[in-house]
Amino acid sequence: MVYLPGEHRSSRNVHSKSRGACRPSVVIHDREVMCESGEERDTALIIASDPDVIDLREQPPAVTWLDAEGTPRRHTFDFLATLRCGKKIAIAVKPMAVVKRTRFRETLRLIARQVPKSFADGVKLVTDENLPLDEVHNAVLRKHMLRTSNPEHDALVKNLLTEQGRASIAQIVETSGLEGQAFQAIIRLVASGIIRVVDNARVSYDALIELAAASRTNEEVA
Repeated sequence: MVYLPGEHRSSRNVHSKSRGACRPSVVIHDREVMCESGEERDTALIIASDPDVIDLREQPPAVTWLDAEGTPRRHTFDFLATLRCGKKIAIAVKPMAVVKRTRFRETLRLIARQVPKSFADGVKLVTDENLPLDEVHNAVLRKHMLRTSNPEHDALVKNLLTEQGRASIAQIVETSGLEGQAFQAIIRLVASGIIRVVDNARVSYDALIELAAASRTNEEVA
């Protein structure tokens, strides 16, 4: 059975025909999310892989704000993320070179002070400096593995980590006897927040992992 994703919810058409640009899109929460750049695509993947994010809308309706001279302006955020707690975060994505050249950070602070609470509880700026390749790689893995399910394998991996405390992914895979299916279970547990990758390293067989609860306990002791 093939299930097609739901339609996008962009307030404007970002995929209009262009000879000089490629407009990517990704499926987030079973819905197409249209992006205007690779940075937006990577941002969407990282945000959507956060278990605290329950909804991600691209290009939400524009907000009205007044510039330093009191002139009304309109700004469309790139994303609006809804968190599990109910809060909403408006997200702007820009290359750092553009942020510096246009002094966009100062503009965004002014916009943030005028964003109504009915629209968002906070504003966040994401640049290419916030999108390291390892984090994007991990986000893609988490997104794909969340489409799979095997509670028995997940429970086995969790029990092995409970016994060992901290181990490499390779050690857990070998001990489990599940081969690649153990790797899938590990990523599912990472995506759900039950397991954490030590030092936020790139997910590979050499990466160290531990139960997130054990991590919090260690931090409290330290």
